[in-house]
Amino acid sequence: MFVLNLVTPDKRLVTDTEVEEVTVPGFKGQLDILPGHAPLLTTLATGILKYRIKDKVESVVVSWGYCQVNPEGVVVLAETAESLEEIDRARAEAALKVAKTKLLEPILQPDQIAKFQHKLARASARLAALENQ
Repeated sequence: MFVLNLVTPDKRLVTDTEVEEVTVPGFKGQLDILPGHAPLLTTLATGILKYRIKDKVESVVVSWGYCQVNPEGVVVLAETAESLEEIDRARAEAALKVAKTKLLEPILQPDQIAKFQHKLARASARLAALENQ
């Protein structure tokens, strides 16, 4: 077992919680962290962070951030994080639709493309988390 802390600039979702496993959406792919994992620091992609306490798995949707693994445990600093209870399915579906529509527009600036790709990823992660609960 090791300690997990998950915080955003606005809230603390998980603090000093003993967990058996954490799965984070790393920038280059999913990372599965178990006790004794080598120390590392990585950036996060938008996706689903899961952690296991005994036989119960909890899911949180995170959007960008950092994950540090050290001998004491795992620290996740996320730009945004939402528990499943905080996700509004209708709002996520509407955001997904808007992002897809905007990305089909013929003339978009690079910053607009990045913005709507980020919104698409976040809405997709929210819906995927709700489907897998």
